[in-house]
Amino acid sequence: MEKIVESFELYGKQYRLETGELAKQATGSVVVTQGDTTVLVTAVISKEEKDYDFFPLTVDFIEKMYAVGRIPGGYLKREARPSDKGTLTARMVDRPIRPGFADGFKREVHVVCTTLVVDSINPPDTICVMGASAALMLGAAPFDGPAACVRIGRDVETGEFIVNPTSAQRKVSEMALTVASTREKVIMIEAGAKEVPEQTMIDAIFKAHEVNQEVIRFIDTIVAECGKPKHSYTSCAVPEELFAAIKEIVTPEEMETAVFTDDKQTREENIRQITERLEEAFAENEEWLPLVGDAVYQYQKKTVRKMILKDHKRPDGRKIDEIRPLAAEVDLLPRVHGSGMFTRGQTQILNACTLASPFRGPAPGWSG
Repeated sequence: MEKIVESFELYGKQYRLETGELAKQATGSVVVTQGDTTVLVTAVISKEEKDYDFFPLTVDFIEKMYAVGRIPGGYLKREARPSDKGTLTARMVDRPIRPGFADGFKREVHVVCTTLVVDSINPPDTICVMGASAALMLGAAPFDGPAACVRIGRDVETGEFIVNPTSAQRKVSEMALTVASTREKVIMIEAGAKEVPEQTMIDAIFKAHEVNQEVIRFIDTIVAECGKPKHSYTSCAVPEELFAAIKEIVTPEEMETAVFTDDKQTREENIRQITERLEEAFAENEEWLPLVGDAVYQYQKKTVRKMILKDHKRPDGRKIDEIRPLAAEVDLLPRVHGSGMFTRGQTQILNACTLASPFRGPAPGWSG
């Protein structure tokens, strides 16, 4: 495959996608550039179907010190585990692309974003979403893309929106909004702001979605040049006939009763009993029996979604504008200098704090 390069300008910033030269054995690969910041994004799809009860997608963001012209310090003189920012960037890439894969697709997919150059002006995170989406499209994955991601800032003096602000522009911005979109809708929002009006935030989201459409058209251009036919695969989706048969045994009203409780253990016990009934009912159906657990889980999810969106009630009885009961306690533990517990519903966090002494000598028995 020959090298193909496409570039475009967006709100004063230059972008470029390259494919066909690096990582030729990957299912799909692109080099995506904004300014001088350059990231190699590869996508590899397994040829084997996996018997998982989840979609096995892994996204890694690989930070390299050479990308910013530095040598790793410390004893090992090499990169260690991903930083917090690296982990968050990997998750930011994962969220927009995961929903785009076809239902029932259970092959392992690994997306790796490797920083080649970081110019300290243009951050690499948003273009990683562009690169991952393009790599999957070029690799003919059963992916309903492309997806694009953009960051919107707002100049504190002029009030104008800034598309993919540089590091300097982010310092004078009163907003940090990150939005990922497909052709039809917004699929991810992360936002922080200095108390901007609600309408301003809404306008910024619409602006981001509009910009994402331009990025999507750019990805479509390079995919049209060298894209491949979609992968064929055996769908692991639960058949609609099984759902219909389940609803004859467990009515929607019965499922609502099973999930309508604020006690997690009670809810899980109700679902366990329903699952056992269905496994007994389909004991002689070798095709449907292995799918009962997944079918019950999806039935449960659809029931909860319907209760929230249509009936405006949550499984624990709360209205859609109510939060779980909150509680906080302090001084739970002896000897430590501080302790506290925060409770929200049935979720609890216990924190303990110990202060160092004025003099920190070697530990007892240390003779190093």
